Amino acid sequence: MSFFENLNFASSNEDGRSELAGLAGTSGRLVCITGSGTRPLDMLLSDAKTVVAIDMNPAQNALLRLKIAAIGQLDHGELLAFLGITSGDRMALWQRVRTALSVEDAQYWDARLKMIKRGVWYAGLWERVLRFGAKGTRLIRGRQIEALFDAPDVETQGRIWAQKFDDWIWRSSIRMLGRPWVWTRVIGEPGGAFLPSPDQVEQRLAGAFNRASNTFLFRESDFASLILRGTSALPSALPLHLLAENYDTVRARLDRLDIRLAGLHELDETVEADGFSLSDFGSYTTPDTYADAWRGVMKAARPNARFVERVFMNPLPLPFDALQLDEDMSSRLTAADRAIIYDIRAGRIAT
Repeated sequence: MSFFENLNFASSNEDGRSELAGLAGTSGRLVCITGSGTRPLDMLLSDAKTVVAIDMNPAQNALLRLKIAAIGQLDHGELLAFLGITSGDRMALWQRVRTALSVEDAQYWDARLKMIKRGVWYAGLWERVLRFGAKGTRLIRGRQIEALFDAPDVETQGRIWAQKFDDWIWRSSIRMLGRPWVWTRVIGEPGGAFLPSPDQVEQRLAGAFNRASNTFLFRESDFASLILRGTSALPSALPLHLLAENYDTVRARLDRLDIRLAGLHELDETVEADGFSLSDFGSYTTPDTYADAWRGVMKAARPNARFVERVFMNPLPLPFDALQLDEDMSSRLTAADRAIIYDIRAGRIAT
C-alpha cells in the first residue's frame, strides 16, 4: 500500500493555536489539509462558517469521518477511551459510533477492527515510528523523563533538558533519523527525499528542542509527550478539540465540516476561501509541484485571504509575489508553537 493510501497520521503533531492565531478573523470558508483529522477539528474553534478538509489520501478522510461520528455519539471521557488515549471497552463504544457512519465508512472500519480495538490514536505510520523511538528514549533516560515533565517551571525544565537530554546520544539519534534512506526505505515516508544533510537535520531539530525547552512546558505539548513518552499526557497534552473545555463547542459545530478527496492543486475559484491551514505540504514537493499547489490555493482564495503554512525540512521559497508573508507574526508563532519542529509562515494572499 502506498503512502497516499496508508493511514500515516492518526493523532496530533501540530499545535492548532498557531493556526487559530494566524487565521484570526476568518469568518467565511477555511480550507485545511485533513491529515489526522486534528487540524480540521481544531479549526472548528475558529469563526469560520465552513471548514473544508481536503486530502489526497482516502484513509485520512475516513479517519476524520470516524472521529466526527465518535464525537457525535460519545461524551468526552468515552471519546478518549474510544480513541485509545485512555482505557475502556472500545468494541462496545464502536457499536455506538458505527451507527453514525455511512454504510461505506462502516464497512471500511469493519475491515480494520484490530485498529479500532487498539485505539486509532496511535495507529498511524508516524505514531508507530515515534512510539518506537520513545521506547528507546524511556530505556535510556528512565526517570529523567518524568523529572522533565514534572518540572515546576520552564527554567527548571530547560536546565534538565540541557543537562540530561541534549547529549551525543540524542544528537546521534537525530542524525540517524535524518538520513533520507531511513525515511524512504525503512519508514516508507516519501518526504525523506527532500531532507537536507544529517548535519543540518541535527542542527535544526536539536536547536528547536533546546529553544522549546526554555519556552513552554513539555507536559502541555502533545507532540513532546508523544515523542518522549510515547503517549498523550492528560490532561493538557492534547490537541485543542480534545480539551474538555472545548468539547461541547466542537461537537456543536461538526456540521460545518466539508470533507473532500482532493489536493491543493485541484482547488479552483468556486471554493472562495478566506483562510488556509496548509500544514507542511511542502515537505512532499519539488519546487514545481510546490508552485502548482500554491496556484490552486490562489485560485481558491478570496481577496486578502490569510494563510498559515508549516515548514519542516524542505524550506522552499514562496513562489509568487502575491503571497505576502507577515514576518513578525511568523516569528512569534514559530517561537510559541508547541509542535516544536516547524517554522511557521503566516501571511495574506493579495489577489
